[in-house]
Amino acid sequence: MAEGETRFDVWRMRVGLVGAPTSAALVWLFSDGGPAGKLAALFAATAVLWITEAIPPAVTALTAVAMSVVLGIATTKEAFAALGNPILFLFVGSFMVAEAMSVHGLGARFARATARHARGRLGSLCASSGATFLMSMWMSNSAATAVVLPIALQIARATKDRRYAAAMVLAIAWGASMGGLCTPVGTPPNLIGMRAIQELPEAVGGAIAFGFVDWAKVATPPALVMLAAMWLLLALVFRVRPGDAPPPVDLAPRTWTRGEVAALVAFVLAATLWVLPGVLDAFGVSFAKVLKQRLPEEVVALLAAALLFLWPIQGKGEPPRRALSWREAAGIDWGTVLLFGGGVLLGDLANKTGLAKIWGEAMVQATGASSTWAVVALVTAAALVLSELASNTASATLMVPVAISLAQATGTPVVPALLGATLGASFGFMMPISTAPNAMAYATGEVTVRQMMVAGVLFDVVGFVVVLVSVLVLCPLLGFGG
Repeated sequence: MAEGETRFDVWRMRVGLVGAPTSAALVWLFSDGGPAGKLAALFAATAVLWITEAIPPAVTALTAVAMSVVLGIATTKEAFAALGNPILFLFVGSFMVAEAMSVHGLGARFARATARHARGRLGSLCASSGATFLMSMWMSNSAATAVVLPIALQIARATKDRRYAAAMVLAIAWGASMGGLCTPVGTPPNLIGMRAIQELPEAVGGAIAFGFVDWAKVATPPALVMLAAMWLLLALVFRVRPGDAPPPVDLAPRTWTRGEVAALVAFVLAATLWVLPGVLDAFGVSFAKVLKQRLPEEVVALLAAALLFLWPIQGKGEPPRRALSWREAAGIDWGTVLLFGGGVLLGDLANKTGLAKIWGEAMVQATGASSTWAVVALVTAAALVLSELASNTASATLMVPVAISLAQATGTPVVPALLGATLGASFGFMMPISTAPNAMAYATGEVTVRQMMVAGVLFDVVGFVVVLVSVLVLCPLLGFGG
C-alpha cells in the first residue's frame, strides 16, 4: 500500500471513531428522545462507521444489532431474528457455489474461452469485460474480477500500450459491477432491494410477488445498456481502435477436471431452479406455484451447495476429496452476510418506530419532490453518490428505507423508488475505494486515480440517466407501478 493511501486510511479511521459517537449525540439532542430518536442516533453512528470503515462493516452491523437491544428499540428476539432472515441463506448457498467455481477454475476456463475468440484490441476488451459481466450475474463482483483480471492483464500488458491496459482493467472492474445488477444473487444490494419489495408495509400497498425472474426483467435491460455504453466510453476516452490487434497470448483450451464438472452441474442446477418457477408462471403453468413454495431461492442455493459437499471428485489412487470442503466453504464472504443481517434489522426498525415516515416528510420539505420522476431521480442520485464513499451493501442498506419513506410521503409508487436506490447503490466508478473491483483494478498499477476519476465521472452520469429512464419506463410496463 502506498504511503498516501496509508495516511488516508489512518485519517478515515480517526474520523469514523470520533464522528460516529459525535453524530449520534447530535442526532439524539435534536430528537424527541423516543424510539425513533434513538434509532436515528443509531443510524447516524452506523452510517459514519460504514462510510469510513473505521471498524470492519460486519462488526459495525453486529454492534448495531446489539445496541438496538441496549437502547430499548428492539427485544433480543427481534434483534437477532434479523440474522436468521431466509435471504441471508441465499447469500450463503450462492457464495458456496461460486467458491467451488473459483476453486476448480471454472470461471477462468470461461474467461479464457471468451478471450480466445475475440478479434482486435477492442474485441478483447469487450470479450474480457463481457466475461466478468456474465460471471458476476452468479458470483460476487470481486470474485468475477479476480478470475478474469489476470487473463485480461496478460493480453493488455503484451501490447505495451499503457492507455489500452488502463481501459482493460477498468472494463473488467466495471463490467463486473454491471453484470451484478442482472440477478438477485449478483450483488448484495439486489437482495436488499428485492426483500424490501417483497415485504413492503401495509401503509404503502403491502407485499407484492417479486421473484428472481421479475428482478431480471427489470434490471437486465439497463445493465446491458450500461455495458454497451462502457465499451463506447472507454474506447473514446482511451483511444482504443478496433483495428489494433493484440499480440497472441497462450489461451489454449485445457482438459476438463472432475471439480469443474461438479461445479458446473451445481451452478446449472441452481440457476435452472431459480429461473424455472418464474418462467412457468409466465406461461400460466399451475405447477409453478408449488415450485415457488417448495423451492424458494434460498432453499435452492443451499441444496446446490450441499450437492458439492457430497460429490466425490478424487481420481484413482488419490485421497478422498469432495467438490467443496468445509475449509473452502468457510472462506466465503461471511462479513457481507452479517452486514446484510444488520441492515435488515435497521430497515425493519425504521418502519416500526416511524423513523422512515419522519425521514420521508423531512425530505419532501427539503427538496420539494412530489412526482415519481423526482423521487426516483433523488434516491438514485443519493445512492450513487453514497456508493462512491461506502460499500454498495452499506449504501443500499441506508438508502432503501429512505426510498420507501420518501415514496410514502409523496404518495408515489414505492417499487420504482426502491429499484432506483438499489441499482444506484451498485454504482461508484470514480474512486479505488468505491468498490472492490475498482480497488483490484487500481492495484494492478495500470490505471491512475486521475484516469479512473475522469472516466468514472462520465460513467456515473451515464449510469444515472440509464437507471432513471429504465426504471420509469419498465416498472409501468411490467406492472410494478410508475
